[in-house]
Amino acid sequence: MHLPVVNLKLLPIKAHFFLWNGGTSPMTPYLTTIAKQRGYSARLVGAVFSLLPLAAVFARPIFGIVADNYRCQKTMFMSFVIVVTLITASYELIPDPPADVDNGRDEAALATHQFWLFCAFLVARYIMVCAVGTLSETICLQALGKDTHKFGEQRLWGCIGWGSVSMMTGWLIDWYSDGKPTKNYTPGIIVSIVFLLVDFLAAFKIEDCQSDVVSKHIFKDLKKVLKNVKVISFLIWVVCFGIFYGSISLYLLWHMEELVTKYHPEKYSSIKSIEGMLFAVKCFGGEAPFFFLSGKIIKKVGHLNSIVIGLATLSFRFFLYFMIKDPVWVLPVELLSGLGFALPYSAMTAYACILAPEGLKSSIQGLFNTIFQGLGVGLGSLITGYLFNKIGSSETYLVMSIMALVVCCIQTITIKLMDRSTKSQENGDVNTVT
Repeated sequence: MHLPVVNLKLLPIKAHFFLWNGGTSPMTPYLTTIAKQRGYSARLVGAVFSLLPLAAVFARPIFGIVADNYRCQKTMFMSFVIVVTLITASYELIPDPPADVDNGRDEAALATHQFWLFCAFLVARYIMVCAVGTLSETICLQALGKDTHKFGEQRLWGCIGWGSVSMMTGWLIDWYSDGKPTKNYTPGIIVSIVFLLVDFLAAFKIEDCQSDVVSKHIFKDLKKVLKNVKVISFLIWVVCFGIFYGSISLYLLWHMEELVTKYHPEKYSSIKSIEGMLFAVKCFGGEAPFFFLSGKIIKKVGHLNSIVIGLATLSFRFFLYFMIKDPVWVLPVELLSGLGFALPYSAMTAYACILAPEGLKSSIQGLFNTIFQGLGVGLGSLITGYLFNKIGSSETYLVMSIMALVVCCIQTITIKLMDRSTKSQENGDVNTVT
């Protein structure tokens, strides 16, 4: 019997993914429901969360370019972990909004300093979390070398961290808030700070595999890469996927709390525990297995077809959200997050690395994450927030289901046309348009 071979070089990056995702999970998924509890409307929250990524649009590529040009990605990465820790602790300093904001009046909210302090907290946290995510994924891909398809096997430890800590945090928030009219998130903040500090210590052991190759003309080389039709097509699909991902990551808990209010008010006291269990099911039952298997699946069906599978799954997943009335039944639906997120995200991350030439790895990875988390998730937040306010949460997910299905069909056709064009060029077809 042969024991599995453990790559010791990759253990620290696995530990980082576990601790980092465990450290950000007590707050990240609850930010929209925290805003809702503060009395802000879905339309206002949607607008705020759509503007957040705009800051990252400028910050992320800059961080990537600096990391490539000065070969300091590990230093930046560790510094940003500490900054996120400090920002997380600062939430306790933000005072509650006045009573006239509680009825969802946007004008009243915009006139308060509490709202703008909350926005400043969101912007600072979002930029730093995005920066750490980009740099850590780049470091991981560089450590993998040519085995970029194994990215999911490393990233699954982040999924395990997110699921286990979210489950614990949801229960702690419900326990700490017992008998109170609103939820108190202090336990989540404490858990977050502890995990992030341990992550900083673990990061010292991560091996810096940054390439010695430095692009002498970064912007010129980036412009050349962006002229590639495959790159442009890929980025368009990334935007679409980001829209759908944002609709789930930012608003699914809001949807569940609307279902509780409308259909099952008796479950309000345990809603955070239910949401914590949701993340456990999503991570352990859905994402972790597919992060582990993603390399084999990608090698079998290809990077782009893996994204198609993800879009088809998202369409079905949205439709189930539309049909469900009891938030507890959302939990088994999250088993689909493996095909709907883990597989396509692994494929997109690895494909972005393949498209990037040496000396531009951090820059291209930063661009990919900017398009996904910035433009895509930003649009998803704006669209979903508007539709939640206009037609309701259930009907919004029906609209999203149709949109995902349409994008899936378009991408399938586009991939076939690109494959046909590539084969024609390889056969020397002079009539092929390049």
